[in-house]
Amino acid sequence: MLAPEDLTALVDNGQRQKLRMLLNEQHPADLAEWLGELDDSHRLSCFRLLDLDNASAVLAELEVEKQTKLLSSLGDIGVVPLISRMSPDDAVDLLTELPRDKARAIINQMTDLEAAQDIHDLMSFAEDTAGGIMSTEYLALHSQMTIAEALTYLRETYAELEEQIYDVYVVDEDEKLVGWITLKDLLTATPEATVSAVMDTSVITVTTQTDQEEAAEKLSHYDLLTLPVVDEQGKLRGIITADDIIDVLREEATEDILQSSGITAGDAEDNELLGVSVSKAFSARLPWLLVTLLIESGSASVITHFDYVIQQTVAAASFMPLLSGVTGSVATQSTCIVIRSTSKGANINLRLLRKNIAHELKVGVMLGLCCGLITAVMSFIFHQNQYHLGVIVGVSLLATMTVGVLIGTLMPMLFQKFGVEPAHASGPFITSVLDVCTMSIYLTIVHCFLSHIV
Repeated sequence: MLAPEDLTALVDNGQRQKLRMLLNEQHPADLAEWLGELDDSHRLSCFRLLDLDNASAVLAELEVEKQTKLLSSLGDIGVVPLISRMSPDDAVDLLTELPRDKARAIINQMTDLEAAQDIHDLMSFAEDTAGGIMSTEYLALHSQMTIAEALTYLRETYAELEEQIYDVYVVDEDEKLVGWITLKDLLTATPEATVSAVMDTSVITVTTQTDQEEAAEKLSHYDLLTLPVVDEQGKLRGIITADDIIDVLREEATEDILQSSGITAGDAEDNELLGVSVSKAFSARLPWLLVTLLIESGSASVITHFDYVIQQTVAAASFMPLLSGVTGSVATQSTCIVIRSTSKGANINLRLLRKNIAHELKVGVMLGLCCGLITAVMSFIFHQNQYHLGVIVGVSLLATMTVGVLIGTLMPMLFQKFGVEPAHASGPFITSVLDVCTMSIYLTIVHCFLSHIV
């Protein structure tokens, strides 16, 4: 295993031949990780020593910021051969980071006109759609071919593919997807039979405009290795492979994690820049913090309103953080469950809403009774001369936890209904709303029974 400092030392000592041999023996993913830790000059020196195929693979694995700097240093003459060796979908990911004019100039300099056209077509799709992540390298047979002709065609075509592809699709004379066929069926069928007689016509597909998250969910749901992508006319345009879906799931998971923390990042590139760009991090975090600030001012108003209650019973005030923390936790649990169910493609309707609310209310009441009883016992132990306080705190916790699961269930479903990302509901927003509700409920109950605990 090479360490970044080893690479730096070899560059500084001018041992180019040894460095070239070492670099080209490494896996592109490992090499991209090591090069990412070098400074710009050493990274460029190492990159120039890579074979063309390795260089294109490493370039596809590097972070966006490192890619951009390398491309700028290499210039168009150095970039064009790299782009030509990359798969069209990886090339598109790279070119979209460049200014549109520069990307167009690079495509125009490519000698492989078919690959250039594939890249141009892919760049016309939005990044977060099935068309934007699909690969144009796939195996397709015409339905009227005989099995013998199909096997000969596959033998010639497969050698040109850069990726290992096992699913074979079938198209008609208009290039419309009409079925698929397994390699086993191709190898065991009689040579004179036609592909249409052997193929399976039940094909799971998505369109070029399908959201990438929906495509990922469909591939996962049906346990597919590849997912065909068709256009509005039903013509086969490409396939989505499992490695494409892994990238999508990682991107969507990162987005959900950030949103649940109240961080608004527009796309995958913004997500990657949050750790290095101060301005990006500031603009991504500020909006929901301002929302939190405004809502939490409601908690301050509630506490101010019940100031005389707190002054008269400090013991009751000592349980406020406990109620706030436990209620927030149970609400977040409900929110996570709802977000997970909606991420699987469940449509929001009145029946689903009633079912989720009824389920979570039952759970909330049971949790509230359990936690309320434990809290009441704790109150009896800590404040033996105020046994009424234990009952009041226990009842308050039951009420706030029930309200908490109700809000935790409703918020993400309402957010989705109005076109807002549900993950936002599990962050500072729902915590702030619950703080206001918890303080209001608890201090109101304490106020009503103040005479029993003072």
